[in-house]
Amino acid sequence: MTPITEPPEATAAFAAARAITALDRGRRTAEAAASLGLSQQRLMWLFRDGTPRTLKEIAESLALEQSTVNRQANAAIDAGILRRFHAPGQTAHLLEATEEGAARFTEDLTTGLQQVQSALEAVPADRRDDFVADLVAFARAYDSTPAVEA
Repeated sequence: MTPITEPPEATAAFAAARAITALDRGRRTAEAAASLGLSQQRLMWLFRDGTPRTLKEIAESLALEQSTVNRQANAAIDAGILRRFHAPGQTAHLLEATEEGAARFTEDLTTGLQQVQSALEAVPADRRDDFVADLVAFARAYDSTPAVEA
């Protein structure tokens, strides 16, 4: 890792940190405007393929404790976006998206993608593909970089 020797405000890392902060504000604004809460959106993202799942499968897919998933799934059932059922020959309950849940998720996803598209239009058209590829590479590296202790 390259040590920062110039004033922080003069570095690319500082500019990137400011951009991350702006992205976070935009994400929070979009979340507040969505009809589904963040945990509901994560569940619905998982169920967008139409495959019913057990609580254990959901917990593994989302890398969450099963007790957390149980609480979130129960709240989603109460909100009408998931339903619980027993399949013949299956001992564990299965969960799947309801029509209402799928519709609400699709509406939130469409709105969110419109926001992203609008922001992408601030990038010159001939640079968008490279920008997105660079952003994906940056996000993956940022997500997997361990915190640096001072």
